[in-house]
Amino acid sequence: MKNLYISIPVLALALVAGSTTSAQTAKPRASKAAVNTLAAHMRGTHGPASLGFRGGANDECETATAITVTADCAGSQATYDATDATESQASILCNGYTSPEARDLWFSFVATGAVTNIRVEGTASFDPVLEGFSGSCGNLTSMGCADATFPQAGENTVETLTMATASGTTYFVRVYSYWSPEPTDFTFTLCAYAPMAAPNDLCTSVTPVAIANGGSTTFTGDNTGALDSEGLGLPQVWHAFTISDCMDVTIDLCGTAPAYLNWAEVVFNTCPVSADGVVASMVDQSTCSDGNTTLLFNSLPAGTYYYPVIRDEAAETLADGPYTVHVSAAIPTTYCDAALTECDETIGRVAVGTIDNTSDCEAGSVVDYTDQVVDITQATVLPITVENGGTPYAENTVTVWVDWNQDNTFCQGNEAHVLTSADEGVTFTGSIMAPPDALPGTTRMRVRMSYGTGPVACGTLQYGEIEDYTVNVLLGNSIAENSKLSWTVFPNPNTGDMTVRFGGNDSKVAIELFDVAGRSVHQEQRQLFNGQQANLGLAGTLAAGTYTLRLTSSEGRSEQRVVVQ
Repeated sequence: MKNLYISIPVLALALVAGSTTSAQTAKPRASKAAVNTLAAHMRGTHGPASLGFRGGANDECETATAITVTADCAGSQATYDATDATESQASILCNGYTSPEARDLWFSFVATGAVTNIRVEGTASFDPVLEGFSGSCGNLTSMGCADATFPQAGENTVETLTMATASGTTYFVRVYSYWSPEPTDFTFTLCAYAPMAAPNDLCTSVTPVAIANGGSTTFTGDNTGALDSEGLGLPQVWHAFTISDCMDVTIDLCGTAPAYLNWAEVVFNTCPVSADGVVASMVDQSTCSDGNTTLLFNSLPAGTYYYPVIRDEAAETLADGPYTVHVSAAIPTTYCDAALTECDETIGRVAVGTIDNTSDCEAGSVVDYTDQVVDITQATVLPITVENGGTPYAENTVTVWVDWNQDNTFCQGNEAHVLTSADEGVTFTGSIMAPPDALPGTTRMRVRMSYGTGPVACGTLQYGEIEDYTVNVLLGNSIAENSKLSWTVFPNPNTGDMTVRFGGNDSKVAIELFDVAGRSVHQEQRQLFNGQQANLGLAGTLAAGTYTLRLTSSEGRSEQRVVVQ
C-alpha cells in the first residue's frame, strides 16, 4: 500500500510556501490518507518507550508553571526542558495527527483579554504539540490544539495556539513533542501574549463585494497582528466576494511587496468557517511578474466566498505586512479541465444505458469519450455502474456530473450524482436523473473516481481518473410546457426579496430565476403545498433589471416577469 503525502488537513486549508512544488510541510499518515491537497514530508514511526520517573516541577496540571501574558513574545518568553517529562494524559488527535506518546509539561496563565496566543518553538527534533484548557485541574475542558508542522533539516518548529479567553480567568496549556522519531533535544521556548487584532481578523467583520461577469475587485490591507481566529493553523485576515452566477474566479497577490511566500489556496463559502473549503483548481507563479501567486477556481457556484490572507513571519515562508489581493470573475465559455497525477484506483468500466466502456488508466487530463452517447428523456432516471480498474480503497469516491442546462459548467445542484459502493471501492452504483426542464440535445457527462475527497469536477488530484461522455436529452411528456400553474409573485417590482404564493397541487416545485440573457441566476427546489408562500431573499445579489421567474412541477411549467429595482 502506498504512502500519501498530505497537507494541513484542518478544513482543507492548503497553505503553500515558496512554489507549487515546495509545499508547507505537515504530518503524515502511515498509509494512504483521506486528504490530498498538497505534498508534505513523511515521518517514521516509533513505538512507545517505557515510562521513566515523574520528572519536572510542572509535570502535572496541579504543578503547572505560571506564566505571564504580555503584549508580545519578548515579554514572556522563557526556555524549558522536557527531558524528564512523562505522560499525564494520552496524546490527542490534533489536525489529523496523533503522537505515539505525550510526555507533557504544564503551564497556566491568567488571561488579560479576549484572545491569548501561546507560542512554542521547539528544536530540530522537538516537534511541539500544544493543547489548551479551561476549568481546573481534575475538571479540564479542552479548548483546542496546535500541531500543523514538523521539523526540517536544521530548522526549529514553531506552533502557535490561539485561545478565546476571558480577562482575569485562569487557563492551562500542556506541551509535548510529537514522538516520532523520539526527540534528541528536549528544550523549547514558550511565551504567552495578547496582541491587538487586525480590523478584518474575523470573517464576520468583512462586507462581501459583488463581482459581476467580467468584473473584478481589489482588496488591500495589512495582516500585522492577525490571529488564528478560525483555527486554520496560521494567523489570517479575511476578505469576501459574491458572484451571482457560476463563474471562473481568479485570485492573485500581484503587487504585494515583498512577494508573499505563503498563501492560502482555498476559499470558504461559510462564515464562521464550519466546512471544508474549495481548493484552487490551479496555482500559478508565472503570471505575476513580481513572484506572487495566482489561483484559479474553476466553476465556482453562485454565492459568497471568504478568502483568508495568511500571516507567516518565518523568513523561508514569509507572508507578513501589507498585501494586495485582486479577484476577478467570468462565466465559463468551455468546460473546465480536470487531471490526475498518478494511476492507482482507476475507472475500469462505465456502464449507463447504451454506453458500456472498458478502459485502462490514462494519467493527465480528462479522457475524452464524448463520441460515446447515451439517450435520456426529461424527468427520467438512468442507472449507472462504475467499476474500479485499479487498487480499491474504502475511501474511494465516484461522482457523475451532467450539464443539464448546457452552460458549460457543472455548477447546478442537480448536476452532481454521487455513486455508492457496497464492496469498499470495487464497484460503484447509482443513477443519473434528468430534471423535467433539462435542455433537449447533447450535453457533457463527466465521471470522476478519486480518493478521499468530495465531489470535485475541476482541477488536479493526485489519485483517481476522469472520463467525459455525451448525454443526449430527449423531450419528455411529463411536463406541459404551456400549462399555467396557479401562483403569484409579490411585490413586483421588488429589491430582490420576493414571495411566491403557490396555488397548485401539493408537489415538489423547481423555482428558477433567469436574467435577460437567459442565464440562470437562482435555482432551487422546494416541496410546496397549496396556498404555501415561499420567500426568495435575493436582495443584494441581483443587479437592477428585468428577470423571468419560472416554476415547474408535475402539473406543468409557467413563467412570470419580475422587475428588480
